Amino acid sequence: MTAKRLIYNARILTQADGLVVDSMALNKGHIVAVGRSLEHDPDFRSYRKIDLKGLTVTPGFVDAHTHFYYMALAYGRVSLLGLDSIEACLETIRKFAAKLKKHEWVVGEGFELDRFKRRVEPNRLMLDNVTGGRPAFFFSKDQHTAWVNSRALKLAGITRKTRQPVGGEIVRDAAGEPTGILLEGTAYLPVHDLIGSPTADQTDRFYRRALKIAYQRGVTGVHSFDGPEALAFFTEKAEKGRLGLRINHYPGAQMLPKMHRVGVRYGAGDEFLRIAGVKIFADGSLGSQTALCFNKYPGGDNRGIETTSPSELRRLIKSATRLGLPCAVHAIGDRAVANVIDAFESSPPLKTGGHHRIEHLQMIRRKDIPRLKRFGIVASMQPSHCPADIDLVRKYWGTRGRNAYVFKTLIDRGINLAFGSDAPIEPLNPLAGMAAAVLRSRPGRRDLFYPEQRITAAQALNRFTVGPAFATGQEHCGGYILPGYPADLVVLSDDVTRVAASAIARIEVLATIIDGRVKHCVGGLDI
Repeated sequence: MTAKRLIYNARILTQADGLVVDSMALNKGHIVAVGRSLEHDPDFRSYRKIDLKGLTVTPGFVDAHTHFYYMALAYGRVSLLGLDSIEACLETIRKFAAKLKKHEWVVGEGFELDRFKRRVEPNRLMLDNVTGGRPAFFFSKDQHTAWVNSRALKLAGITRKTRQPVGGEIVRDAAGEPTGILLEGTAYLPVHDLIGSPTADQTDRFYRRALKIAYQRGVTGVHSFDGPEALAFFTEKAEKGRLGLRINHYPGAQMLPKMHRVGVRYGAGDEFLRIAGVKIFADGSLGSQTALCFNKYPGGDNRGIETTSPSELRRLIKSATRLGLPCAVHAIGDRAVANVIDAFESSPPLKTGGHHRIEHLQMIRRKDIPRLKRFGIVASMQPSHCPADIDLVRKYWGTRGRNAYVFKTLIDRGINLAFGSDAPIEPLNPLAGMAAAVLRSRPGRRDLFYPEQRITAAQALNRFTVGPAFATGQEHCGGYILPGYPADLVVLSDDVTRVAASAIARIEVLATIIDGRVKHCVGGLDI
């Protein structure tokens, strides 16, 4: 591959104050110049010239919230996504389980009770009938509810005598027996942690598949919120130069004691894998009705689950801050969001280049928005959740939905937004995310969700490029097409800022370049 390349006759969206140029020079994995008609500049006489014939180039897309390692492993599990009945789920599970060894775990995800044409609450006995005595564990689509069978409960020692865990719930029937539904991590982790890992060869194969998907979608970097096993895997790959994309990793707060012992600091790692902060959970999810809210959910006294108390939030944030580590706190309901802002307010300020974040921030009281700005909190949001959640918001939050997914209000108030997908919960697809932020409607439907909160395509693009870089304190080396920046680029069939909103999701990723290396290329491009 020629080290020196000059791309010209292109529409290059640099993301620097709206600057659009038509040419740029690349050398040794970095951008060395941007401008107009550089192909005629004698300084670049030795560069290989590449005519893009009017195609659009943007900075590489970065997904600011993924479970990328888990997304890779999911390729070896059974998917229940999109199934609209309990019968369809059970038949899919039966066919998958029949191919497994007698004592092998049956594992999968994706069931959505609110998608079922006839709502039926799953239970352990249903799974018992289709899993042939094998232990079984299935995540709901939002991964805040687990559906397990009797064998899995027995292996984990969960019985009618098991106490309810703090920050979670073992759902029980009228006789007090566990039904097989476990809400939030403290309830399902005793089962989940028993599931064996794939072999090294299987994991490598699944990871390569995930990388291929990322390249096809123009993704050059992700922020990872995976568990400890993911960091070990990423580290091994990075040491061998096979990580494949830039990863900012946020270990779970349970890792803080070890991080203190070994002295892990913000930014530890290299240009491809670095520690960017710590992940904490403040509540559950909308779909599982465990997102912590000020108001009750319909039909009872449930206001959601406080997975981490305010006092514990403050303790964890202070512990992380002592290491210079920002905190990324999962908070979906308005009460959880308020609790997190309170905790950030009472914590010592960060003295490193990163920023505290609230992950998801799906609903917020209007009076709490100025506090986000005051304390410099990044809103890490997933616009693809918005169209997917329209019915759920109306069902469970009612008119408070006007405070959900308030993209435009946050931008207008000067809040820094970083967009992601929450993959694999939603597909790793930044262009689809941009379309969701601009349209706020489900594909093929005119049902707009609070259209006054729509943002422009230019704003959405910025939040998948500059936004993630700012969130990790890397705006000096990412998110822009400027001299000195890494050559992480995407070539698109159309300009996302100029096409009709309805056409954004149909734009093709023609090439993906990371560190100057072509990772994906279609359409006869010779770059």
